[in-house]
Amino acid sequence: MAETETICFDMYGTLCDTSSVTAALSAELDAPESVVAEIDATWRSKQLQYSYQRGLMGAYEPFQSVTRDALGFALDQWNVDADAATEDALIDAYDRLDPYPDAVDTLRRLSDAGHTVTVLSNGNPAMLDALAENAGLAPELDDVISADEVATFKPNPAVYENAADRTDTAVSSCRLVSGNAWDIAGAANAGLRTAWVNRANDPFERLGVEPDLEVGGLAGVADHLG
Repeated sequence: MAETETICFDMYGTLCDTSSVTAALSAELDAPESVVAEIDATWRSKQLQYSYQRGLMGAYEPFQSVTRDALGFALDQWNVDADAATEDALIDAYDRLDPYPDAVDTLRRLSDAGHTVTVLSNGNPAMLDALAENAGLAPELDDVISADEVATFKPNPAVYENAADRTDTAVSSCRLVSGNAWDIAGAANAGLRTAWVNRANDPFERLGVEPDLEVGGLAGVADHLG
């Protein structure tokens, strides 16, 4: 019988598509579609950058606050005005991101194979719980683990080590599944097994580690580990 693992899925960009906020941006903002696309890209880029910076500075704020600050920067960058109600609506869109088409089935297949299946994300608990429920992921998950519990962000090793502690699993028996190469590198550095969902067929980051498994979509994780 194959060894069972604790499999920790990143949420944003792995189980759920962050670019699906584009629909909310288009609906809420008075801006052409070309500018909406730029705002979407800047928002996500700054969201990640601010999480790295806050982690390095030791100036933690919950991920929802980071996401709001990143949105504010993106709107300023592209000279688009939005009142408080509009910004609130856009932040709320992060609770309703679209799951990737193979997300639910992948979680179910791995759970049926005996693995412990969790989320491990920078998102704060309220964000993650709402998204897991709205995306139909919650029934397939054994746990939802937030970086908020250690008051820092990935790729700090403490985030990955906390997932092992929370699930009462040795670090070496935990596996991170992520569509973000930097996240895979962080997990590998912390001693976890990894599975990189490389949808864009990108080269891997040059950070001294390699993913244990590389697949083109979430279903490939279940094909290999189920």
